[in-house]
Amino acid sequence: MYAAFAPAGTSAAAIRGKWGAPFATNILAVHAHVLPTGKVLFWGRQGQARLWNPANPSAGFADVTKAYQLYCTGHAFLPDGRLMIVGGAIQTSPKILGDGRGTIFNPATNSFSPATSMLTQGRYYPTLTTLPSGKILAMSGSDQNGNVVTIPEIYDGTSWSTRLTGAPLSVPTPYYPAMFVAPNGKVFLAGFPATTRYLSVGGTGAWTTVATRKVADRTMGSAVMYAPGKILYVGGGDPPTNSAEVIDLTQGTPSWQLVSPMRFARRQTNTTILADGSILVTNGSSGPGFNDFTSPVFDAELWKPATKAWSLMARENAGRTYHSTTLLLPDARVLSGGSGEGGGVDYANSQLTLQVFSPPYLYNADGTLASRPAISSAPTHLTYGQHFTVQTPSAASVTKGTLIRLSSVTHAFNQSQLINPLTFAPSGSGAVAATAPADANRAPPGPYMLFVLNSKGVPSKAWMPIARVP
Repeated sequence: MYAAFAPAGTSAAAIRGKWGAPFATNILAVHAHVLPTGKVLFWGRQGQARLWNPANPSAGFADVTKAYQLYCTGHAFLPDGRLMIVGGAIQTSPKILGDGRGTIFNPATNSFSPATSMLTQGRYYPTLTTLPSGKILAMSGSDQNGNVVTIPEIYDGTSWSTRLTGAPLSVPTPYYPAMFVAPNGKVFLAGFPATTRYLSVGGTGAWTTVATRKVADRTMGSAVMYAPGKILYVGGGDPPTNSAEVIDLTQGTPSWQLVSPMRFARRQTNTTILADGSILVTNGSSGPGFNDFTSPVFDAELWKPATKAWSLMARENAGRTYHSTTLLLPDARVLSGGSGEGGGVDYANSQLTLQVFSPPYLYNADGTLASRPAISSAPTHLTYGQHFTVQTPSAASVTKGTLIRLSSVTHAFNQSQLINPLTFAPSGSGAVAATAPADANRAPPGPYMLFVLNSKGVPSKAWMPIARVP
């Protein structure tokens, strides 16, 4: 279902949003992350990593020397806001081999430092998930011999100390399975396999079956947890599909249900949680095969959880397919980049650019920029169930907000983003108050952005970092 109506005289930007001009990066944004400092860290196979500050774009980029190649790694935020990175490629031809090394990026020093290697196997294309305990789960990928890694592994803050030998599961190529912490504390495997499961990480681990997706093949589609325990899965397959389906893990017997399809079939696509809780779908290919870069989808699409309906958004300049990335910036805009350096596209013909999207919620009907609520102060740390206060000159119009975990995205899956909706009430002059998520199952410890929204749905810039602690 598509929303296609708007008041007469409403500007295109107020209906479909607006893309800024592309700007060159000179490296490919295969991996992209929003740091607790508000800066964006990204890297590809060629060159070093780069830092970009969206609050000061004229400053350009700063190079950061990579710890090792860091190509097709897994990554997730630690509770203290540092970025854990493991695995990657030792060799990509004629057989993909997995690197066993790890590194940690410290936003305070803008540098990488060595981290303990995996216990027994390398991992190329792994998924990393921050657990409610603050530990990190590594799942899938291929090892140093090119074989599928079937045993999940856990980092305890010091080393990769635990292998879940009681929970072997082969999630074969192309790896990077979509995994989420569920409200029951288990880790939910949404795909790529059609049979979706819970992983219990206690003891030696155990899998239990939850439900089978309606669309079996969603290879290189994209999944997102759009509300606590609620997941949207879009696109994927060969040829790619425009279908979408959802599952609600808060139900007694969860099951996948089809919802209205997207306008375009897509694979190699990205799903991004926006500041108001809506979901932006960007990039991807509508053609068959692993990466048909001759059939890019330029138009973004927006999905509203309340109506489960789609709206067509503005067209991006670049066609971004395999190795594209998209993430939410602290100013509530969206950064899109990458595409190429693999999948049949060499480095010289890759998209070495970034482009910023301003969603419709940033505009008035006449196309002028909307007046935004502001946060003058808020906590820098929250504890679970805490009643907290936000100082804002916009208190009279603020009734809701969102707490969104910082992004860490690659290969059509954001391994860190999640959202907790907040309800605000007046709390004295110039202040509103809300209650933090109840437990670590809904908000694993780590860095978050806090947005408040006014009665028109216009978001503030983020207050960050909110660092949750157990």
